[in-house]
Amino acid sequence: MDKSKGKLRGQISRIPLAKWLLSLMFLVALILSNSCGGSANSELDRNEKLWKSQNITSYDFTLARSCFCPEDWRGPVNIQVRNGTPASVTYVSNGQTATSEKFGDVDTIEELFAVIRDAYEGKNTFDQKAETVEVTYHPQMGYPLTIYIDVSTTIADEEQGYTVEELVRK
Repeated sequence: MDKSKGKLRGQISRIPLAKWLLSLMFLVALILSNSCGGSANSELDRNEKLWKSQNITSYDFTLARSCFCPEDWRGPVNIQVRNGTPASVTYVSNGQTATSEKFGDVDTIEELFAVIRDAYEGKNTFDQKAETVEVTYHPQMGYPLTIYIDVSTTIADEEQGYTVEELVRK
């Protein structure tokens, strides 16, 4: 009888310990998963705030897109923004105007910030949260220099990237 009481006591003490450890592991996993996305979003928020704080509404920049798409969708293009509105989008190679269908969703710095946010959140043109979002930002001005988005690492050729160069305030 003493053996069975000891055995039963050992089983009882292991069950709460196992539940506690399982709960702890779940909590740690939850904290880590939120902190990874949270740090990326806070970096996005910090740089977007830095960009907005400079009140730059008229500027020029060159944008190149990397994608599995026709060449005329990749650019590079020279973009002129005046008072926050795209004024001109022309191909670097020949000076011809690019249609808004091709670059209308990324023809301001604000729209590039929106693309990044949408990739993180799985909104608008993104059917789901992107598995990979890598962004580098200009250290003094906050605008995105490079953007790489891979919605799904198991799907080929849906990745997209953007490079911003030669941004000049006007």
